[in-house]
Amino acid sequence: MKFFISRYDSHKVEDNPLYLVVLSDIMTNLMLFFLILYVFTIRPELAASDFMEGFDKDTAQAQREKKAEEIIKKFTEQDLAKKLAEDLMKAGMKDMAEVQITAKQIKINIAAPVLFQSGKAELNRTSSEVLGPVAGVLKTLPNDIIIEGHTDAVPIKSGDYGTNWELSAARANAVVDLLAGKYAVPQARMIAAAYGENRPVASNETVAGRARNRRIEIIVPRE
Repeated sequence: MKFFISRYDSHKVEDNPLYLVVLSDIMTNLMLFFLILYVFTIRPELAASDFMEGFDKDTAQAQREKKAEEIIKKFTEQDLAKKLAEDLMKAGMKDMAEVQITAKQIKINIAAPVLFQSGKAELNRTSSEVLGPVAGVLKTLPNDIIIEGHTDAVPIKSGDYGTNWELSAARANAVVDLLAGKYAVPQARMIAAAYGENRPVASNETVAGRARNRRIEIIVPRE
């Protein structure tokens, strides 16, 4: 017993060497590193930004506020789109204009005869009945706007335009010009696109199908 005590006598105790302190820090950091890797292994859906939220309260608060704003924005978009659909229905445009809402976009489908005469790209006088309410919604939202022109597959034999693509482009540009000029929708947010007969929504073999294909689509991306 005396020998055992003498081995741990106070005069034989020495301070830890400096390299042991450094080594312990390295081992601690390695342990934390592998712990983080393990968390991402068992939770692959966990984003790094979400993981770091626990370490940065300011960042976490900012991200929560951003998510809240996104939710409010989406509800605002839905409410405006629904109101637009109701306004068009009250104006008697139920069969001539349609509003579709998805998670990715708001699509306003307007039959070409409502806006244009056959083979023409000049807007009718009655076009304001449709485009006025639409412009009110577009001005409220900060989203980009895509104006698409579409036609049926019947070749153009006379008129001011040589192809359906040229006609669809002129019609899309006419809608952009009206929304910007008369209703002050920011032109920088609008894109005119022409597809001619290349994106039909119905068969071009029937009169009803061709009528559906002659249209203007106003698309508001939501993402």
